[in-house]
Amino acid sequence: MHSILEIIDGTDASVDLISLDDLKLALGIEGTDEDATLQAQITFQSRIIAEYCDRRLARAEALETFTFDPGEILPVRQALTLSLYPVAEIIEISTAGATAAEYDFDPASGRLWTGGGWAMDTVSVVYSGGYLLPDDAPARLQRAVIEAVNMGRQSGTRDPTIAEVQHGDTRIRYVTQSFASGTTDSYLAPSVVDLISPYRRRYIA
Repeated sequence: MHSILEIIDGTDASVDLISLDDLKLALGIEGTDEDATLQAQITFQSRIIAEYCDRRLARAEALETFTFDPGEILPVRQALTLSLYPVAEIIEISTAGATAAEYDFDPASGRLWTGGGWAMDTVSVVYSGGYLLPDDAPARLQRAVIEAVNMGRQSGTRDPTIAEVQHGDTRIRYVTQSFASGTTDSYLAPSVVDLISPYRRRYIA
């Protein structure tokens, strides 16, 4: 089984997980000199986090079509997992040319099922899901953006080519977050990953 997601309404929705004012308050930044840079960083880090989570986080209305492989058999009460969650509203479910009236769903996980099982053809679901950003973003995701932006600001104050500084008997060695975690190809520090891991897509059977 595979699914195709088509966004009907919401292509222009904000991807920002936190507002500029809330970020500045958290970092103790006053004035407006850095506003453009901070706003760009919010958007960039929010996109990186969404990519890591392997899901669209912003609210949208969508048509998602599930197609079953030839000969595929699903157990009764087997759930379909919608790509946009938490689910705000199920608008319509169509299966085998008919409209399904009886169904249950778990808004938080996006799991959707019927008592009699799914017809082994196609299932089309029109629904809305995701967070109304930035206000409804979970606190952990907002904190992740704050930490990511703050780390970028701190690392930007020194020359990244300098790995070690020595003055008299004092030696300071700079160790990047990615080096410390052994993931030099990651944009995200371990502390940020810890915050957002609960929101990474889980492919639930």
